[in-house]
Order: sequence, then C-alpha cells, then structure tokens
Amino acid sequence: MRLRPLIIVTCMLCAAAPLAHAQGRGSVEIAPFIGYRFGGSVTDYYYGQSHSINASQSEGLIVSVPIRYADSVELLFSRQSTNVDVGTITGTKRYPLTINYWMLGSVHEFTAQSERVHPFLAAYLGIADLSTSQGSITSASRFSAAIGGGVKFDLAEHVGARLDARAYYVFVSTSGGMFCGGGGCSASFSGSGLLQGEGTASLVIKL
Repeated sequence: MRLRPLIIVTCMLCAAAPLAHAQGRGSVEIAPFIGYRFGGSVTDYYYGQSHSINASQSEGLIVSVPIRYADSVELLFSRQSTNVDVGTITGTKRYPLTINYWMLGSVHEFTAQSERVHPFLAAYLGIADLSTSQGSITSASRFSAAIGGGVKFDLAEHVGARLDARAYYVFVSTSGGMFCGGGGCSASFSGSGLLQGEGTASLVIKL
C-alpha cells in the first residue's frame, strides 16, 4: 500500500519526541490538513493545445521534528484528486488524475512579536506520484521539489493551528503520453516540468 511508507516514517518521527523534549528543542508536531491546489497543464497530442489540470481540494499530513531551537525536519504528504479535460479528434474527454507528493524537508521559524505566533519558511525534496484510472499508462513517479512559508499559532499547550502556502515543481518530460488507450495517446505532461501551487490549513497536535 502507498500509505505504508508514510505510516512507518511517521512512527519513527514520533518516537523521536522524548529525545526532542529532553534536549529542550520543543515538541514533535502532527498536522493533518486540508487545502486547495492549482496549476499544471497537459498538451494535446493532436492539436498542440495546452489544457489545464483542474484546481481542486487537497488533503494530507505534516509531521515535524525539531532539531535545533528554530529548525525542524518535516515529512510532508499531500494528495489531490482532480481531472483534466483533453481535446481529441472525437471531442473533449475528461480524464481523472491523482497527484500525490511524498516529501522530506526543513523548516526555519522566525521570531515574532507574539510568542504564540511563529512565521516560517520551508523547503522540500521528494517524489510526485501521477496516476490515472484510465489509459495504458496508469502511474508515473517523478522527482519533485517544493518551497513554502506560512505561520503557526499556539492555541493551547498541546494544540495549535498552521497556515501554509507552497509551490511544487515536478521534473517531467513529454517523451510519453499520460492518457493513452486503444486509439493512441491523447496528451502528455507539457514542457520539462509541472508547476503547482497549494494553500493549506492544519490542526497541529503537539506530542
């Protein structure tokens, strides 16, 4: 199952909570989130026209482990179930598309006027899984990178909130079609990369 690596790594990071407390580096944070992701396009094989990946809801999980006073290591999983309307000779077809990001990164927090507010910047590297339930090419994994920023809010001793804005870049090529069937390929991912943006809101649980 695709979720098994996330569960294993999450358990490993949560096991680091006592060590982080002992060294005075704060709490391990688990932050499930919902958001909105947009951007990216495919190119029509027949007419050379670009078709946008439809913007839609995203959801996922962030696990953050402090390593220094203002720095943390984070595991990020983000999932988007969307679709693409692709023009073909026989008309426009709607293809379902799922894009999952599995990423590891670092976060640096900055000092704010309020001790309960924590602005931060983040950078990630990882893998993007692109899959569709239609076509002979049903899944592809590509290297990806992301940058982001946001703010954390302390609501109580073990509870907080978090707002994030992220930009993802997936390194792909047009050498193969993503949406293929008996009549041939309809479209491929355009250019040398896929760029997406995402905004999310999280409930933070501090261990």
